[in-house]
Amino acid sequence: MDRVMCKIDFEQAIIYSQLCFNLYCYLAQVKLNMTFVHFINCVALAYAPYVVTYKTSILSEYNTLMDIGFAGMIYMVTQLIKMLALATFFPSLDYNSSSNINIVGEVLKSAVDIGDLCGLYYIITKTVGKPELKVLVTSIGWGGAQVLFSYFLSFWVGARSVEFDWKYIQMALDSNITLIHILAMSSLVWMWSRNDINRSILPIITTLLALCVFRNPIIELLLHVYVLHGWTLLVLKALFTFSVAAVSIQFYLGFMES
Repeated sequence: MDRVMCKIDFEQAIIYSQLCFNLYCYLAQVKLNMTFVHFINCVALAYAPYVVTYKTSILSEYNTLMDIGFAGMIYMVTQLIKMLALATFFPSLDYNSSSNINIVGEVLKSAVDIGDLCGLYYIITKTVGKPELKVLVTSIGWGGAQVLFSYFLSFWVGARSVEFDWKYIQMALDSNITLIHILAMSSLVWMWSRNDINRSILPIITTLLALCVFRNPIIELLLHVYVLHGWTLLVLKALFTFSVAAVSIQFYLGFMES
């Protein structure tokens, strides 16, 4: 496929991945505390894909670190506004019991995530360059800030604890799913913002955006119905995210070729 959105050099990606693996092996050989090695392993698994994507795509060619930092700042401002909106306009909606999930409450909470679309749209409109550059800058900046503030403290406190727990590996893998999720959202927001888009596919784009926004309550509902947890829940989230992303990328590529 000549016009793959990310335009990633896969040979370079393999080299950078091998370097990360060699670094991990080196740390394991210098007799570091095993809990610290586990922390390094989780951090590498969570954040290396973002570094590899940056180094092996057009982002490094255009020196977009400032733009990525700007996208991360917009993420923080957006989350602050969302928290204020939740505290101000949405009442505290608790579960009726430990075995029942409040679907209405989850939907209302996720409705605030529409603010994420506004933040992504603002970043895309303020980024100058090719469409794939806009999408990648937005995705790496926004997604990197999200996984940094969501997981790093947990890795530092939990992954370095004496008792090993698989949940930190699951969190690291979830950060990779987040990258795909944000890539899909960014590409959809970019297409939705175009004036020359075919109006016949606009409802499909809107539906895909809705699935992205309300992903969490959908997963929570399936979690409650089928009593999923651990690796099963992670696989379900990955399948849902990859399915939406695959359709989104196909529409993006079709739009770029038209």
